Amino acid sequence: MRESIKHLIQLQELDKQLDELERAKGGLPQKVRELEDQLQSKRDELREKQDEFESLQKNKRQLERDIENLQESKKKYEEQLYSVTTNKEYDAVTLEIETAVQNIDTKETELLQLIEREDGLKQEIADLEAVIQKLEADFEQQNAILQEKIAANAKVEAELQAQRQQVVEKIRVQHIKLYEKIRSHKDGLAVVPIIRGACGGCYTNIPPQRSMEVRDGDKLIVCESCGRILFWQEDEASVSVES
Repeated sequence: MRESIKHLIQLQELDKQLDELERAKGGLPQKVRELEDQLQSKRDELREKQDEFESLQKNKRQLERDIENLQESKKKYEEQLYSVTTNKEYDAVTLEIETAVQNIDTKETELLQLIEREDGLKQEIADLEAVIQKLEADFEQQNAILQEKIAANAKVEAELQAQRQQVVEKIRVQHIKLYEKIRSHKDGLAVVPIIRGACGGCYTNIPPQRSMEVRDGDKLIVCESCGRILFWQEDEASVSVES
């Protein structure tokens, strides 16, 4: 059991160094992820606008064809007026002309609405393209800085990860699970010494009998207050732990 505690202490020290490498990146990873998410959102929005613009263009061309056909029909009926011989024929042709005129007016109104929307979409697309261009520049800049930091520490991080794996293989699975659980809830500090009779993590006094059990090292003992794993260090005065 003493060896398990020793390995847990080693593991925590390696994790501490890995955490320091991660902190050295600052807020860059989060910032890069946020920029990437914003980029994706704006690109999706741009695609929607472009699809709408394409659909609008098709509708606009169809309306223009419809108006052209209606105008041809109107012209045809107007020419027929010169050849009608009865009032009934005249009324029928006149009705066709009036209907064509109404339909042309309706189609031209729809066309004007599409042209207005087209102009609006052009501006929206241009604005989105400008936003995307700015986001892309920001993303490339921040990601380049992040990748530079990652590359600078890649070798050290790889060595630490390799050492960590070697240590992990020496520790029981249940102890690893306990360590990881405590570490995730206690700001990375899962294993602490007893300092002047108190827990090195939360500074709660440890009963003498409990301290003796920790010193014996026959089993893992956790602080009843904060839940961290306790260990005994012979020279307590030299121990310094950040909580």
